[in-house]
Amino acid sequence: MKTNRAFLSILILSLLFISTSCDKEDIDNRPELPPVESLVMDFSDFQDNPADIKGLAVPGKGVAEAYVNFVHAYLNVSFWNAFTTGSLLLPVSSYAYALQQTPEYAGNDTWKWSYQFDIDVLELSYTATLTGKRIDNETFSMEMNIALTSLPAVKFTYFDGVCRYDHTHAEWNLYKNVNGSSVKTIEVEWDKDFVAGDASLRYTYVEPGQVETNSYILWEYTPGADYNAAYTISLSTGMINIEWDTTTKAGRVKDPANFEDDAWHCWNDLLMDITCPD
Repeated sequence: MKTNRAFLSILILSLLFISTSCDKEDIDNRPELPPVESLVMDFSDFQDNPADIKGLAVPGKGVAEAYVNFVHAYLNVSFWNAFTTGSLLLPVSSYAYALQQTPEYAGNDTWKWSYQFDIDVLELSYTATLTGKRIDNETFSMEMNIALTSLPAVKFTYFDGVCRYDHTHAEWNLYKNVNGSSVKTIEVEWDKDFVAGDASLRYTYVEPGQVETNSYILWEYTPGADYNAAYTISLSTGMINIEWDTTTKAGRVKDPANFEDDAWHCWNDLLMDITCPD
């Protein structure tokens, strides 16, 4: 009887050791969050209101007409900037805090970032849980749940996605709360070549039943090109192409629906209209 009890004790201890060992955190597979640029598009070169640019505020029809090309590009970019900023304020703020946290291992190749953060402009406090789970040797999934600190039980998934461990690609889905139901509004796709420096980020508006459903804006950066940055904007009214130099700010825009031609319309480093160079 004593022999059987001893054997049983050893067996139980062995099983406990095996179960805990099998679920021990694999540090090599712990997800490292991709940079915030994988979620936030760069609108910095088109953030200034044209009315504040030297010369545009000077009275006179001729002065205003001298900036038509840049202003047209600015207005189309600023529409997407305003739209996505409103949609991304809460999830991006939460993600920025997550980047400063250390995740805890939750077992089964799953890690959790749990924290509280404030958004001053909204004067509200939130609690968030970002969950990352290994899919395979190359990718892991992410899911962000956020709740008001005052209502911790009422959580909502604001975004989820799949990222590569090497941070060369990420895909995100952004949701909004409509009467308690989750509605996907924006799909995000990000690519980064860390050797060449090329990068791209695309927002596609996918909320069902809207006039601009499936419209998108694509930002691309290509070091060494004459115009090293570009937006491609697809709307129900047609396609708009914008290209510019991030150093000089000179650029060009093509919009057949607005200009009634397929030509490029250019501006110089002072943002003034010019004849496009050959």
